Amino acid sequence: MKIFRINAQDTLPLRGLVLRPGKPKSHCIFDGDELESTAHFGVTENNKILGIVSVYRRNSDKISLANGYQIRAMATDPTARGRGIGTMLLSAAEKYAFEHGAEYIWANARVGAKGFYAKAGYNVDSFEFEIAGVGPHVLIRKDRKPD
Repeated sequence: MKIFRINAQDTLPLRGLVLRPGKPKSHCIFDGDELESTAHFGVTENNKILGIVSVYRRNSDKISLANGYQIRAMATDPTARGRGIGTMLLSAAEKYAFEHGAEYIWANARVGAKGFYAKAGYNVDSFEFEIAGVGPHVLIRKDRKPD
């Protein structure tokens, strides 16, 4: 498996399959996808994208620090789960964000992924909220470690 930068268009099939099943392609395109400060990563094997993540330069209105980066649209092909792809993607997103000056990384994580993020060192808010048409989420956050 290899991980590398991909373009926003390359994320759409997995976004549709995993994150927005049954929804039109337009529901898989997010604000900021084409910004120069946004990065998209994919894990491939045999020329097939098995996992994706996007990272956006964006602050959370619930966090008082500046220079935030949001992780969004992380997905792994259901046939490839349990192989460490999510960990590879999260590591790439963190590296990108912190190398570009992030003070913190945050995401609205699906409730079912709380354990994954906690294991990766994220603070997981216990307050659950609903994203309409998507499901229950929690706010997760990881701060930059002092140098």
